[in-house]
Amino acid sequence: MRKNTKTGLRTGIYVRVSTEEQVQEGFSIRAQSEKLKSYALLKDWEIYDIYTDEGISGKNIVDRPAITRMIDDIENGKVNNVLVFKVDRLTRNTKNLIELVELFEEYDCAFNSLTESIDTDTPSGRMFLKIIGIFAEFERENLVSRLKLGFERKVKEGYTLATRSFSYGYIRKKGEKIQEIQPEEAKIVKEIFSMYVDQNTSMTRIARILNERKIKTKDGTLWCTNKMKKLLTNSTYIGKVRYSTHDEEKYFEADGHHERILSDEIFYLAQEKIKNMKRISNTKQPKEESYFCGVLVCGLCGSKYTTHIKSPIIDEHGEKRYRHSYRCVKKIHVKGEEACKSHNIIHYKVEKAFIDYIDSINDFVDIEEIDIEDTSEVNKKEDELEYIDICEKKLDNLIHRKKRLMEQYVGEEVPFEEYRKMMDILNEKYDVLESELQRAKKELEKGGETSNYSHEDIIINLKENWEYLDNKDKQIFIQRFIKKIVITVEKERANWNTVRIDELVFN
Repeated sequence: MRKNTKTGLRTGIYVRVSTEEQVQEGFSIRAQSEKLKSYALLKDWEIYDIYTDEGISGKNIVDRPAITRMIDDIENGKVNNVLVFKVDRLTRNTKNLIELVELFEEYDCAFNSLTESIDTDTPSGRMFLKIIGIFAEFERENLVSRLKLGFERKVKEGYTLATRSFSYGYIRKKGEKIQEIQPEEAKIVKEIFSMYVDQNTSMTRIARILNERKIKTKDGTLWCTNKMKKLLTNSTYIGKVRYSTHDEEKYFEADGHHERILSDEIFYLAQEKIKNMKRISNTKQPKEESYFCGVLVCGLCGSKYTTHIKSPIIDEHGEKRYRHSYRCVKKIHVKGEEACKSHNIIHYKVEKAFIDYIDSINDFVDIEEIDIEDTSEVNKKEDELEYIDICEKKLDNLIHRKKRLMEQYVGEEVPFEEYRKMMDILNEKYDVLESELQRAKKELEKGGETSNYSHEDIIINLKENWEYLDNKDKQIFIQRFIKKIVITVEKERANWNTVRIDELVFN
């Protein structure tokens, strides 16, 4: 279980006694220290330091300078073994004991108690840690259950759970239970609903208008369609408080104590409009029809291009045909000086430019000009190892952040809804990284799936076979082999744009 060897451990001896204990039991600091030093000598352990808290109670850790200093030394790798006379010398608080045991586990620090014969290098010592872990898990589950009930009750009583991220239009002063209207933001909320319901303005258009006026969201970012929809469906504006907004099964609303911003009439008209809104996705063509999406990068601003389907045209057979094109994302929600000036470009022109670019690559001696990496097995292996190391470090960092978040939650510093939201984000990042790490390890084991193909081979095959690939195959190829295509779109004359590929980067 431990990486540490049984001998040669850098040992921190911790001793503590309260004034009352010393008077009543003669349980002196010196007596503890002498016995523990002898035990360490017998075990052939290196004594790094003796940490002494004299005349201090064991009810908590915060007020004990010596144990705080010992924890710092453990975290800095100076101590990898802790020796105490009895477990209660360390702490008499179950929560603190659990936290300390978790700290020892995290930093690969052994733990030993002389009186109870607890040694984490022995089966019984490790069993002790497992028992502590079981109690910790049990206590946390109970705490979660109690917190859930407490939060549900709070919402049912009409109080918001928000502590940092309030609905746009509201704020809650420190120490107050009821959220208050923020007048300037409330004015914008009314305007948004009026534009959407009365003026029939789309969510995307409203977001663009607000961005043009340099009106930021609550967190200081630009408006977009998703944020606009969240605002338009937020029942806080008609005096409601909400519970579990991220879980439809547990979600419920209750009448709040705060002042409403909107009337029921305009709010529910907006809900009806959203419900009946024609979904664009029902008329979209398959994604393989616009297979360059995801790799096109704007040469002017560096943002990515997204798909844009123009109004359909009727062909000679009377059927609708859709013209797929691409536009820079910095044009969608932003206008004016901040908006990108790049023009939209139709799909077939991008494909023509791509084919022309590939055809123009003739001198493979100078192939570095298109930013292709060395494909030798040695370099590939080194790159994979470096990438694996980066992924593992990022995973370690996420684990640390999750533990810290759990500590804040258990310590009641973070409410359950905020904890759940933040933990979901961290877990999602962790899952993506873990998946990527496993993929990289598999690639390393089998030497890389594409190790037999040089980029020269790929380009030659492209020239010979691109026209025979269907859209799905083209989409798969681009996603697998191409990292990015930097393009510049220029207007030659009215309603006629041309595209130039500035850079093509292979994976």
